[in-house]
Amino acid sequence: MKVKIIAWFLCSIVQANSIQLNNENVTLNLTPGENSIGISLTFDDQEKLSGQIGLTTNVDIPDACEGASSCYIQNGNVNLTVDSINSGFSISWQSNDTEITFQDCLDLSRAKMNWFGGPEMWQADWPIENLSIKNRIYTTTKTDNGAVGERYWLNSKGSFVFVNDKVPLFLDQNNLKQGSICFISSLSGPYIGRNRVILEYNLVAKSNAKEAHLYAVNNFLGKPQGHPDEWIIRNQIWTTWAKYKKDINDDIVLGFAKDIADHGFTGQIEIDDYWETCYGSLIFNSEQFSGINNTVQTLKDLGFTVTLWTHPFVNHNCEDTMTYGQEHDYFVKSEDGGDQTSWWNGNLSHYIDFTNEEAGKWFIDRLKLLQEQHGIDSFKFDAGESDYPPPNPVLNGDVELSPNSITSAYVRTCATFGGLIEVRSAWRTQDLPIFVRMLDKDSRWGLNNGLHSLITSLLQFNLNGYVFVLPDMIGGNGYVEAPTAELIARWTQANTFMPTLQFSYLPWDITSDDFDGVAIIKKFVALHEEYADEILNAMNNSITDGTPVNPPIWWVDPTNADALKVNDEYLLGEKILVAPIVEEGSTSRDIVLPSGSWKDGNDGKVYEGPQILKAYLAPIDVLPFFIKQ
Repeated sequence: MKVKIIAWFLCSIVQANSIQLNNENVTLNLTPGENSIGISLTFDDQEKLSGQIGLTTNVDIPDACEGASSCYIQNGNVNLTVDSINSGFSISWQSNDTEITFQDCLDLSRAKMNWFGGPEMWQADWPIENLSIKNRIYTTTKTDNGAVGERYWLNSKGSFVFVNDKVPLFLDQNNLKQGSICFISSLSGPYIGRNRVILEYNLVAKSNAKEAHLYAVNNFLGKPQGHPDEWIIRNQIWTTWAKYKKDINDDIVLGFAKDIADHGFTGQIEIDDYWETCYGSLIFNSEQFSGINNTVQTLKDLGFTVTLWTHPFVNHNCEDTMTYGQEHDYFVKSEDGGDQTSWWNGNLSHYIDFTNEEAGKWFIDRLKLLQEQHGIDSFKFDAGESDYPPPNPVLNGDVELSPNSITSAYVRTCATFGGLIEVRSAWRTQDLPIFVRMLDKDSRWGLNNGLHSLITSLLQFNLNGYVFVLPDMIGGNGYVEAPTAELIARWTQANTFMPTLQFSYLPWDITSDDFDGVAIIKKFVALHEEYADEILNAMNNSITDGTPVNPPIWWVDPTNADALKVNDEYLLGEKILVAPIVEEGSTSRDIVLPSGSWKDGNDGKVYEGPQILKAYLAPIDVLPFFIKQ
């Protein structure tokens, strides 16, 4: 049975004095309690963070800590180290007793702060202080759309928490303690093979949220070293998935592309699931794609680039490929030596071990052969989350980075195919010049994985450092029901100032008697193309400065209380403010304008911010957007 070292907020104080550790104009107050050490981080006399840090019984804080920039405390086999860093402190709990659990909680509700960051989620609320998360394994997960989630939380007062990559982290929010977030360190599965328990994180305070985030990007998260291929920024992606699902062949793909070209569009055709002889063979099924070379050449003659959907799995019935992979030890194994797992297209399958360099090369070489044989330009890489391998996987490399290391290794392998690719999972890969796709959206309107969540997911990705966001298919995936013409029109508008547009349902197939949907789509595709240079400029600023491509609107006014709460508007760089309609049937909305002069992109009228535009009219063919003067 594990020994829990837990932090609670309400505790009786047995020592009246606080110990202050000083770092420039940031002060960390450690207050001993009966069973805890209280924490308060202040900056210029304004409190930025509060809570409790991990607890040992009857901890005595040495007087030598008073006024110092670092402090070391020991109690039995538990060590606490507090070290000064720039504008903040590093907190590190460590024990060689592998049965210990550390748990540190921070207050999310104090002083009406808003919080940002955390994991991608199916219910994509924003800001995130009211989310409820129950003891969630904090790795990349297929569960709850958790494919993207760095260990980073930023608040509106200008401070942030960054938890070390090596912590065996579980996350609990508004569950163990209402109004707080708890970081739990425990050597429970999938964190195996480790010989110590650590809970280490950084607390940093800056003057406002923008300054704090830029510091986090440049010192903790990382920033991109290049941007995706300009072709799919200026043009559109057209994928077979939502419209056809697995029912594809040469004729269907060609008909799909010719229909798109006949309506005056170009871009990238993506051949999605189902094209292989068996999952993992990476060989075209000759019954469905007997003329694939002619198909690909025809697509290129129509002006399209061509990409192919793929994944990191080999199904058990893919016997030749499976046997070869097993003979060469290319699949992830669990601690009991088994290599069997499952995914949505196979209950008995095997996950390629991308932490094994030879296995990754095997994957790359087979994809390159596809390119050489059939003229495929690039790939859509699906899956990659760390919970698809067998339970408690044994991976190569630093055991304290497992299991997230499989995601990073997979994504870095995928990135070798260049700027036309897309991935859907990510971990510590902010430096890569590739698109990271939102997980499959549903054909609905709300924050429950519908249209509204397109914006909140965009903000979450950007504030985790993944600024090259590929929004999911316009109109959603149609898993329960197909999108309406109104949903497609509003979705296209909401997507217009994001990095690229991705279609599957063809707008002219889903019509309305009330408006010309095709004309609306063409209008906003053209608007995206008109502002492509501004998108590229924002991407280049991300590369040089670390600024988000699509930040929240408080980015240009970081102390504006109204702007900090907005979850249905976003920026392109620091110049364009976008306020889409995200409620079914609505033709008007309130718009929060931050400080500055803002020219209406529809009628040219200039508004002075900060102000709230009440009931701004936006009929079905209007996207409210404003250009900062």
